[in-house]
Amino acid sequence: MKTKVRGWAEEACEVHGLDLYDIEMVARGKWILRVFADRAGVEMGEGISVGQCADVSRYIEAILDADDQVPERYVLEVSSPGIERPIKNLEHVEKSLGQDVELVLREPVNGKDKVIGRLEAHDEGLLTLEVSGEEVKVPWEDVARAQWTFDFS
Repeated sequence: MKTKVRGWAEEACEVHGLDLYDIEMVARGKWILRVFADRAGVEMGEGISVGQCADVSRYIEAILDADDQVPERYVLEVSSPGIERPIKNLEHVEKSLGQDVELVLREPVNGKDKVIGRLEAHDEGLLTLEVSGEEVKVPWEDVARAQWTFDFS
């Protein structure tokens, strides 16, 4: 079902000139579907409007309501992944090149279990970050959690 819903969300985003960033599906008494949409080639500080989220939501709702496999009661949330968006896969890594990121590591690198720096490159699952003027390489498989980071000061 998740593959089916992802396809519908991709279609809805594409029709409205957006990219699907991610989806989350949770079943807690009722079905909760979270769709994270983004603009193509997003730069830090750019995003999508509330109106664009509403357009995508209405499009997906029409499909969900027409499908017999979808429960009658569900919650659909459509939003941007945010300025400190999670990085969950290598596709997200590619979209994050040039951004400041925070990586929480499974295995320490240079004695640290958290690395914050500018994501400069990735090659076959090896991430290269610029951290305080030094190059740090981290295998993607050693990353427990990753997200963009933003200095709000």
